Amino acid sequence: MPVRARADVLLDSSGLSPHDLRAEIEHWFAPPEGRTLAVTIHSFSYKRGLPRGLDLVIDCRFLRNPHWDAALRPLDGRDARVDAHVAGDPRFDGFFTSMCDFVVPLLPAYHAEGKTHLSIGFGCTGGQHRSVAVTERLAKALAKEGWQVSKRHRELERRAGTGVSSAARGQVA
Repeated sequence: MPVRARADVLLDSSGLSPHDLRAEIEHWFAPPEGRTLAVTIHSFSYKRGLPRGLDLVIDCRFLRNPHWDAALRPLDGRDARVDAHVAGDPRFDGFFTSMCDFVVPLLPAYHAEGKTHLSIGFGCTGGQHRSVAVTERLAKALAKEGWQVSKRHRELERRAGTGVSSAARGQVA
C-alpha cells in the first residue's frame, strides 16, 4: 500500500510560502497547549570564536575578571564566590538590569512572530568566570519569568570532556 494512501494528513506545499507552510504544519502537529519559545543561554570564550547559531551576543569582558584573584582562578562562574566577585563590579548592576530590560520584552515578540528557539551568548576571555556567572544569572531570571530555559557552558563542557549541555543533563534553570 503506497504511503500516500496510508496518510492521515496531506499537505500540498506547492503554493505555500515558508511562513504559511510552518503555520499549516503547526496547525496539524503542534502540541495542544501550543508552541513555546525555548531559550538557550551560552557562555563561551572569545579565544575559540563565537558558538554557531547565536541570535544575540553580549560581551562580558568589561566586567572585573576573577582570573586575577588566585583564590578564584580555579573556580568557575557557577561558584557563589565567583558570582559575588563578578556582581561586585560597580558596573554589574546597571549592566545586568539593562540587559534584562532589553532581553525580556524581546521574548514575547519573538514568540508572537513564530520563533520557537532563541539563542543568547555571553562571551569573555576564557569562558570560565564572567560569561558563566552572567549566563547562570540570566537563566534564573528568565526561568523565574516562566520561560523555558537551558544553558550551555561551552568551555566548561569542553574541559570536562562531556560536550553535553546542562539542559541535556536535566539541569534547566
